Amino acid sequence: MVLKVKGVKCIIADSFARIFYRNAINIGLPVLEIGTDVEKIEAGDELDVDMAKGEIKIVNKNITIKTKPLPEFIQKIADCGGLINYLKGEQ
Repeated sequence: MVLKVKGVKCIIADSFARIFYRNAINIGLPVLEIGTDVEKIEAGDELDVDMAKGEIKIVNKNITIKTKPLPEFIQKIADCGGLINYLKGEQ
């Protein structure tokens, strides 16, 4: 929850433990796994992330990393701000 409060919009990594992945989705914090492409990203890089397309643009390097987009139902949970808000909207 602290990550969202501090303004983190998404987390990009080579991989995630399943428990972290699920907990992040539950609080509405999208996560993208990009494998070894994570090495292309450095501190200070400007990123433009398109979750629906599964694209991460490193703006200052003119590099685009393609990854598998979030499944539609996970994107909906993230768009609602987390699982609880999503479930409230389903009622």
